Amino acid sequence: MLSLRRCIKFIVSFFFYHSGIFVFYKRFFMKGKVTILMFHRVTDTFFDISLLVKQKTFEECIEYIAQSYPVISMDFLSQNFDKWERIPDDSFVITFDDGWIDFYDVAYPILSRLKIPATVYLTTGFVSSKCSYWQERLNNLFLQILANKKLFLKKDNIISTSEINLKLKDLISKSDGKSIIFRFIDYLKKFTDDIILKTISDLEAFLKEQEIMISDGEHRSFVNWDEVNSINEPDISFGSHTINHPILTNEQTDVIEDEICRSKEIIEKETGRDVIHFCYPNGNYNEEIRKVVSGSYKSACTTRAGFVSRGSDIYALNRIGINQEMVSGWRGNFSKYVFTLSLFLESIKK
Repeated sequence: MLSLRRCIKFIVSFFFYHSGIFVFYKRFFMKGKVTILMFHRVTDTFFDISLLVKQKTFEECIEYIAQSYPVISMDFLSQNFDKWERIPDDSFVITFDDGWIDFYDVAYPILSRLKIPATVYLTTGFVSSKCSYWQERLNNLFLQILANKKLFLKKDNIISTSEINLKLKDLISKSDGKSIIFRFIDYLKKFTDDIILKTISDLEAFLKEQEIMISDGEHRSFVNWDEVNSINEPDISFGSHTINHPILTNEQTDVIEDEICRSKEIIEKETGRDVIHFCYPNGNYNEEIRKVVSGSYKSACTTRAGFVSRGSDIYALNRIGINQEMVSGWRGNFSKYVFTLSLFLESIKK
């Protein structure tokens, strides 16, 4: 079924690329626009495939972009935002969220070889640590919870927040599929970081009480400061993605200010570089958050799909998130046809 869907997508994208639609789109629709690409993981395996681009596919994608489009840095974009005529039409900006170790091991050598600028938004609380994002921790727990479903449903009040406890039991009782984890993650995003982490602690305590083996988290998922400081290319810049990656719209003012301002201070202290770019965790922000960011940074990115053009809000920049399905053809290799169609479809999302 997956191969059939990929085959159909490839045929449609091939037609789009070679038809007058693409010519019109590129010549008129993209005039005066910038595409900011958002990458997360560059690896062949990860539990959330919506965040993953495989190494070979990533390399071929970046090579295609380098050959076909002007690629500018986030520094150049922000410096010339009020002088838009200096920014080349249909140019690209490359960004990476979170500071995963595979940026350093895989993506950075490719970018360096091709002399492609990029900005990496670091979540400072995870740099040089063996911590995992709560979504990844939750996924590891769910593998055990689903394997011991009857045991879990039998016990009451596993999670201290009753609303969350009821929701999880309802999800598990109605479905066996792994899609539960993604539905539960989306549900948890309305709570504060403290409540989310307490929920994970409650689940870990339950599994330990039942003597069920859980991952010890000994692997390192994120870059360390030595690796960050070994990157000397001036076109690779580092921005802030907060300290702990909370969804800022769920937090109180003091937490918002601390996450936004102190993360900048930490990166500047550790690297000796000015930090002028910010990225909202999960893309969520409001006017209060935007105001705090604008007092410390020169740009901020969202996760809202779309292009950037003259008149865009520099503290609410659209991006297009890239994953393996958006750039690969029916055989799983990079396809410029699928990539081009994916950008178009993402840009017209409402």
